[in-house]
Amino acid sequence: MANKLIKKLEQNEDINIRLFVIGGIILFGISIGLWINNIYLNSTNIFWASFSNNLRTNGFTKTSTSNNNGSSLKQVVQLGLGGESNAHSFTYLTQSGTTVATEEINSPTYEYVRYLNISANSKNNGGTTKGYTKILNIWGYSSSSKASNSQTTQTFYQSVLGILPFGNLTSDQSNSLISFAKSHKVYTVNSSKSATLNGQTVDKLSVSVDLKGYVELMQKFAGYIHYTGLDGISPSLYAKRPPVKITVSVNPISRNLVQVSNGTITGTTDYSGFGIDSPIKLPSKHISLNQLQAKIQAIK
Repeated sequence: MANKLIKKLEQNEDINIRLFVIGGIILFGISIGLWINNIYLNSTNIFWASFSNNLRTNGFTKTSTSNNNGSSLKQVVQLGLGGESNAHSFTYLTQSGTTVATEEINSPTYEYVRYLNISANSKNNGGTTKGYTKILNIWGYSSSSKASNSQTTQTFYQSVLGILPFGNLTSDQSNSLISFAKSHKVYTVNSSKSATLNGQTVDKLSVSVDLKGYVELMQKFAGYIHYTGLDGISPSLYAKRPPVKITVSVNPISRNLVQVSNGTITGTTDYSGFGIDSPIKLPSKHISLNQLQAKIQAIK
């Protein structure tokens, strides 16, 4: 009798252990699910994770498109931030019947530009289309002092100093910018919805941008990348201006930025290729950019 009782107790204990283990697994699964839904996939956390990725990347590609008052612009820029900082861009502009395609290699200290195509309605005195063929594919070159606010460095700095900053900062610099942006409430995530964009599932985040805090943030960022073009701007001038509303689309799994839009078809920028820093071969033959512009002006 005693042996039977002992065996029964042992069986009950074994069942209790199995139930305890199963219960633990279920609770663990529930906790993981809650963590994913409430923390990992929280829209605010997704935004700041993407913001952090933007500040610690070797490179990326941005494609900007706009259509306004009969003019259209498309620009594809590949940014390299891992070694020598530079931007390799292709720009296609159509305005008033004229289409211009250019290629540009731009860094904080130099710029190479060439015209790939010019198609214009303008006529010379003989009634024929102006002959722009002779100036196509000639590289024009100019240089400037590092981090100056010159035309030479414009494309590169416009690409990293957008509504969201991009760079290859140190961990301390990145954490400092994020801490500043959060404490000053530069970006506020208002709402989120799931959507499909560029072949991937994204979270479309409605974000408000405080302009005074944004200027202060970008000035702090400019100091890290040794850019002086924002030094003369007073953030207080923007203190009473209403927040700017943008839509930030982020891949919720990779935390990579996919698109930024101002809510209209006139201002959309797509992002891809994060972490890719492709080397750029600089042109071996070139003339000065002023000489190239003079050749264009001389065409009749």
